[in-house]
Amino acid sequence: MLCDALLAVTEEPPEILTSEPEYTKALLFHARDDPLELVEDTPDNRRKGWRRIVLLFNFFIPGATQADIGLGPLRRLEPRYALGWGGWQPFRWRASERESFEAYSAGGRPTLLPIIQIILNRGVADGSLRQWVARVMEWKFERVVPAHLDAPLAMGPKEFGQPFDFAREGGNVVRFCDEDVALLREAEKGPLAFSVGKTTLGPLTGAPCSLGDGEPRVVSRELGLRWSPK
Repeated sequence: MLCDALLAVTEEPPEILTSEPEYTKALLFHARDDPLELVEDTPDNRRKGWRRIVLLFNFFIPGATQADIGLGPLRRLEPRYALGWGGWQPFRWRASERESFEAYSAGGRPTLLPIIQIILNRGVADGSLRQWVARVMEWKFERVVPAHLDAPLAMGPKEFGQPFDFAREGGNVVRFCDEDVALLREAEKGPLAFSVGKTTLGPLTGAPCSLGDGEPRVVSRELGLRWSPK
């Protein structure tokens, strides 16, 4: 049982989210292409909502979103529960969110939560991360139970060790879209600088996917902030 150390996900929402009406409502809430749209309850829309929840959970503000982090959302609170979840409206999404999800999920292949990879960098310089991974790989096991997303995962020691190859290969390369880790990369230099360990591996870096077509994806008119991965 690995807590947050490793995870995997597929496009199908977990059964609990499709069996509880309140959770299904959350899937459909995030499936909207417009904040005030009411979408039909279909399997495709449930999958769309699940993809977007996963991207928000993993990247906070993914590359396929156009998010306002200023006071704008507070001024646009929608009091009707059907339209605003407790008053809040969902982010606007671009069609590129599917490409972003597919790069992250890779058909259910195990990976690391990006923020966890940043934290695990603390154990690279002294070798403690590689020692831990090597010790776990000495065990004989057939399944792994992460704390989040899909579980249990059918895998043995070899499959378990693959997501941690970045430490052995000497770089912080991820399989995700570069635009998705751009916010975390910037946060390492700023808000997270005091809490993340220094590393020789460099920042999180993925392959560019053109998720945002060059548009700023975090906007705060009140704070004068327009930020983009570039």
